[in-house]
Amino acid sequence: MLRFILRRFAYGLITLWVIVSLTFILMHNLPGDPFANSEKLTPEARAILMKTYGLDQPIWIQYGAYVKKVFSLDLGVSFYYPTRSVNEIIAGTFPTSAQLGLFAITIAVIVGLTLGIIAALNHNKSWDYFAMFTAIVGVSVPAFVIGPLLSYYVGVKLGILPPALWKGPEYWVLPTITLSFTTLATMARMMRTSMLDVINQDYIKTAKSKGLSQITIVFKHTIRNAIMPIITILGPLTVNIITGTLVVEQIFAVPGMGKHFVQSISTNDYTMIMGLTIFYSALLILAIIITDILYGIVDPRIRLSKGGK
Repeated sequence: MLRFILRRFAYGLITLWVIVSLTFILMHNLPGDPFANSEKLTPEARAILMKTYGLDQPIWIQYGAYVKKVFSLDLGVSFYYPTRSVNEIIAGTFPTSAQLGLFAITIAVIVGLTLGIIAALNHNKSWDYFAMFTAIVGVSVPAFVIGPLLSYYVGVKLGILPPALWKGPEYWVLPTITLSFTTLATMARMMRTSMLDVINQDYIKTAKSKGLSQITIVFKHTIRNAIMPIITILGPLTVNIITGTLVVEQIFAVPGMGKHFVQSISTNDYTMIMGLTIFYSALLILAIIITDILYGIVDPRIRLSKGGK
């Protein structure tokens, strides 16, 4: 098992190196440079800035220096905020994005799995129809529609909750609901489908014939086996929610990483774009590795290859 984990981390590092390389190449093949749109800069001042940031060096020298810095956990200095490093900006804004994302994934898992289980156990009944209607709405209506509707009707019109900002628990509710809705719907649909498939398996019929109670069958046999597809997508979904709060952050004025990502694109802030992309990628790779490990913990039928034991 230890060898398997170490091997997965090695593959993760190789994947991260490929992403770093591709991101570097793509960024340096974009037209212009970080200072091209600044009309106030004289050619002499621009040349000094290019030299200061090492952008006047041959591309292969820049690449080597950047890869070395990345794998020493240094993502460089922002071109737009020359007194702040990308690490500092991420450290200052990621906790807020992560907090919102963790709230959302917690709600999505609890409510989504519950809806999926209820729908499967009440197949073709009113609860099933209600759960699937909720899932269809969640999948069909994007966050940039749900967010403004909640902010206006619940926050402004009814005044039940604050329509924006991130100052306390009451401010967290609407952004969390908005961000969790699509994931909640996805999990409900997948859990329902997986549950219905497991319910029809022979070992469930055998458990019923042995006289096991419905609760024992559902919790010990059905849910445990039906939840495997959810684990498959849970890692990437968690990272996507935590790092993909851009739209929700803009709607509810949440001070997360989203605004810096948008700003870096509009200002050609190379280091910020590359730094955030690499940070997102590292989180995703880590989530996939954790998902692989959880597979063996949740389902004892899964066996690693001889080399991974």
